[in-house]
Amino acid sequence: MPIGYDKRKLPRLSRDKRNREFLYRQLSGILEKEIGAGKYKPGERLPSMDDLAALYAVNKVTVRRALSDLNAAGLIYSVPAQGTYVSDQPRPARYDGPRSKTLTVGLVSFLMVPGNTGLYHMEIIQSIREELSKLQANFLILPVRNVEPQYKILEQMAQANVDATIYLGMFDPSSLRLMLEKGPTPVLVDYSMRGFQVDTIVLDNKGGAYQAMEHLISLGHRKIAVVLGQPNQVATKDRLDGVYEALDTAGIARDSVRIFQGDFQREGGYAAMAEIIKSGDMPTAIFCFNDEMAAGVMQALHALSSIKVPQDMSIIGFDDTAWAMATQPPLTTVQVPKSMMGRLAVQRILARRESHEPPTTTVLSTQLVLRGSTAPLAAAAIHR
Repeated sequence: MPIGYDKRKLPRLSRDKRNREFLYRQLSGILEKEIGAGKYKPGERLPSMDDLAALYAVNKVTVRRALSDLNAAGLIYSVPAQGTYVSDQPRPARYDGPRSKTLTVGLVSFLMVPGNTGLYHMEIIQSIREELSKLQANFLILPVRNVEPQYKILEQMAQANVDATIYLGMFDPSSLRLMLEKGPTPVLVDYSMRGFQVDTIVLDNKGGAYQAMEHLISLGHRKIAVVLGQPNQVATKDRLDGVYEALDTAGIARDSVRIFQGDFQREGGYAAMAEIIKSGDMPTAIFCFNDEMAAGVMQALHALSSIKVPQDMSIIGFDDTAWAMATQPPLTTVQVPKSMMGRLAVQRILARRESHEPPTTTVLSTQLVLRGSTAPLAAAAIHR
């Protein structure tokens, strides 16, 4: 045990299975309290990772995650080959609360980086803006990047007198947890946080993908290709689960479907279709995990082949954005209640201001919209 520490006087970590708080969260909480109480002064070096692991009888991974939380909060910083130190100007432990009479809502999303914001998320943002405009409330989009320390984002919220925050799209769970705990009233949209009680509005991605695949199967298609979204997106996993469930229900082998990696961008769809054409093994139908990629697929078909949609190949998308009506023929797709997602987010904020009812999770269903890009399997295509 490190010299100068009496282990009997240290706060204890609870290992009771009924305590749902992870050990690293308990440890970061203890260290945060000790920094706040002045046990560790600004500029003072913390015990090493090895010492902390020995003191609290945990492994170094637990210590590293605890220190990562404190670093994200701006309470500590690390100097390579020297150690970890208490910040000279420790940040406020918690958000101070609203200071303005007019409701001010902030939007935090890493999707706002140029090139990342597609029509799908822009329609959600627009619905939030419209709903807040009816209330004569302020709406602030907080510019953040993935490399932004979380305490910086919290500072932006405080400086802008934000009363509530809507978090849109994907986040790193540990970073998001810190912002949810220490920021103003939160609502999650198009993302869920396990093990944390927060108002959440999400989409039934699995059910929507099931509808799309069930439609293609009902038209007689068996040689089907699927173009995925970004691999780190929850929507990609959920939609692929829906694909497999539809195949299982129809008694079709999962490995009969060819999977191609996409990125939710038009260029990703184009590249996937170019790869399929180059292989020479053409499917009779393609399910793209969003409309933008479906538009790219149709563009590649037009530029690189003589295949006609839907006579030779059916194409189906997901989201029902403006891309769906911009293709020729118009795209069959899975309609997502994007405007409803934005409206519900604002409604949850208002409900939280007026009462202390527990947070809720709302899962919105999807609807298949039939247009001209899908058709029954043509007799000529059966033997292709």
